[in-house]
Amino acid sequence: MLKFARKLTSLAIYTGLCLGIVGNIAPTFAEDSSLGIIMRRGHLRVGIDAAIGGPYLFWNAKTQYYDGFELEIIKEIAAKLINIEPRPINIPWATQPENLASRQVDILLSAREEGGLSNGDTKDKFIETIPYYRNSQRLLVRTDGNTTIRSLRDLIGKRVGVVANSGGAAIAETYNKNRGNAIRLFSSRDLDRMVIQLRDRQLDAMILDEPVAVWQIRNNPNFTIVGDPLIPIRLVAIVNKDDVSLKKAVDKALTEMRQEGKLEQILKRWNLWESQTTLKSTRGLPVMVLAIILPSSVYQ
Repeated sequence: MLKFARKLTSLAIYTGLCLGIVGNIAPTFAEDSSLGIIMRRGHLRVGIDAAIGGPYLFWNAKTQYYDGFELEIIKEIAAKLINIEPRPINIPWATQPENLASRQVDILLSAREEGGLSNGDTKDKFIETIPYYRNSQRLLVRTDGNTTIRSLRDLIGKRVGVVANSGGAAIAETYNKNRGNAIRLFSSRDLDRMVIQLRDRQLDAMILDEPVAVWQIRNNPNFTIVGDPLIPIRLVAIVNKDDVSLKKAVDKALTEMRQEGKLEQILKRWNLWESQTTLKSTRGLPVMVLAIILPSSVYQ
């Protein structure tokens, strides 16, 4: 009889967790069963891509595990979901939406820009959480011999490296389209090679995501960031459109992280907090439709 009572109690607790009726153990999310399934499973499957590199999320050879500010955010979110274990699953960035749609992972937290999956084949398939970071593009130069570079205009005639298909590439390509290929643009997927070229004076500057630019300065003291942030856009986590309860739980966790100062602590550890207090919101901004906003925002 006692064993039967214990089973009933356990069932009642689990049911309460799913429906959000057991005190402060879990919030009330009754839209769907996504959060309950994760809680029953005991771990949150997070789609990541370690190839994106530092400081987003990367493989740390010293610890033999993943590292980066996004991993810290993942761990904190999982801890707030009633101490659910985070389980990063390394998936190439381009195929992550397919893995999410087929439910091989529960959520994507991998440098995903707001609105990035709202068009084309992925339209109406996913929903976004509230943002956890406001990204921007920055100009990275050497500390010697590049004192004249402060803006895109100063890159005219200069050799500039960008990562192929990145926000920096979109900015430079749009600028060239409007200014007659004024920038000598070098586009490549090999970031490490371009960093060496910048170091060896084969490039005059690079346009990179702010976290990547900050990371490069950390590893190359002869580099520095110049000029104002370009085209800020917010980073969000992505879940399937039907997983409303999971989205709300993650939103709640991120909100609490902000209120408690934990998100600030994480970003400060990676030297990424300062810009968060100055960048303006870009909600509703199309990710790659830059031609409309570039002339008024960064041409000056």
